[in-house]
Amino acid sequence: MQDTYTKEKQDFSKTIEQGEEKLKSTAFDVQRQLKQGQEQVQQLISQADKQLHENPWPVVAGVAVSCLFLGFIVGTSRSRN
Repeated sequence: MQDTYTKEKQDFSKTIEQGEEKLKSTAFDVQRQLKQGQEQVQQLISQADKQLHENPWPVVAGVAVSCLFLGFIVGTSRSRN
């Protein structure tokens, strides 16, 4: 009976150690992927900033048209009430 208890305790300890190792490995992978994601976002932001500085007029026109449509939608909904 004592041998069974000792064996089960060792098996349980081994299972816990394996779980801890897997958790550490997963945490490392998540941190690595998070860092890669941050680098990609920074690259996209710098690329967008560069394109915006090279040719800002499409952005200005897009914002102007969006505001015009938004104003039209808000204005028509108020006149109906």
